[in-house]
Amino acid sequence: MSSQNRRGSFFYTLLGYLTILVILLVIALMIGAGVYWFVVVPGRIPTPEAFAKWSGLAIFTPLTFWWVIKQSRARWRSSVFWMILGALPIVHMACFLAGFRYVEHWRGWYFLVICMVEAPIIMAVVEWTFGRFGNKYHFKDGASRL
Repeated sequence: MSSQNRRGSFFYTLLGYLTILVILLVIALMIGAGVYWFVVVPGRIPTPEAFAKWSGLAIFTPLTFWWVIKQSRARWRSSVFWMILGALPIVHMACFLAGFRYVEHWRGWYFLVICMVEAPIIMAVVEWTFGRFGNKYHFKDGASRL
């Protein structure tokens, strides 16, 4: 493989990751704004602190799950992996919604600390679940050999 092909494939891989990150960020922002405006406080103008809570959630949720997806590239062909990643954001959002409801003064750096702790926990859950159920439900190409 020539050096130009390696450089080109790296660029497209990076571009793909950035595209996935942007898509996840937009989805998280839309969900967060919708939940906030229609469920949490309908008819009330959001405060700057509330905006900080929701924008932090919209930024750090896709970053956390992007990191998990990136670290689990070998499992992408497994349906168990995608089922886990379909369920974990629901738990993630429920925990943050409960936290937002009971913590009055939320700081932006709380997201950084929580997500640095949460990402390895999510990876451990993915590892455990995949180890427990992954060999039963896998595609033919090597995902079960992990």
